[in-house]
This record gives sequence, structure tokens and C-alpha cells, in this order.
Amino acid sequence: MHTYHSHGHAFQVVETGPVNSNSSIPVKRFKGRQPMRRDTITLAAGQYVRVRIKADNPGVWYQHCHQEQHNLSGMAFTFIEAPDVMQQTLRVPQEMLEFCRILGHPTQGNSAGRFGSDMAGIDPPLAINGTANSITGT
Repeated sequence: MHTYHSHGHAFQVVETGPVNSNSSIPVKRFKGRQPMRRDTITLAAGQYVRVRIKADNPGVWYQHCHQEQHNLSGMAFTFIEAPDVMQQTLRVPQEMLEFCRILGHPTQGNSAGRFGSDMAGIDPPLAINGTANSITGT
């Protein structure tokens, strides 16, 4: 089971179903104009969820499985909502910029401190048990 959690938004579940057609998980479509709003849903292994959100909260929002080992192995993502609005309205406090400077972290550009899609110089993925992006029970 996976407890999927969304930060920054309450979503409406509009459909759940199996990832592949050989599964016994049924497809469920939620009808009506106002499906229930929530920020967490539990899914079985091999199940997908289709959600609807109202994109009215500019920011960088983390979405993840609540099982820590799944979260660490990559069952998580962020989405950036309205980056143009964020650049005009959100300001990073000066003390945070100073903290980044002390740690040697870039404060402009993408996560590698570069612009566009140039990711040269970014740290490699976290390695656990010697393999990038994998966790074993041993």
C-alpha cells in the first residue's frame, strides 16, 4: 500500500484504476461536480490515481509516498506552479541567502546554479547501499 500525500493543495480524486490491464483492481470513476477534496489517498501497489487540483497556489510543491523507504527510493516529486508569479511575488529572506552563501550553494538559476537546462555540476543522486536511487531491506 502507498499513502500518497500532496503538499500545497487539496485535490479531488476523479479516477483510480490498475496500472496494467492484467490486474484485478477495478477502474473507478468518481462522477459528480464536486468529488471529495483531500490531501492524502491510499493506493494499492499497481494502482494509479487521477486527481484534479485548482492551480491557485504558486510555489514548489512536494508530492510523496508516506512510507519513508518508498519516499527515499524515488516515489516523490515536486511540481512548480506559476514560476513567473513566484519570481514576482515571493522573496527569499536575506538570512536564507546568507546561509546558502556560507554553505556554498547557488542562489540563482536552477538546482545546479546554472540557467536553462544546463545541469552540469549538480550533485549525483543519493546512493543508499551503494546503488543510486535504490534501497534494499538488508
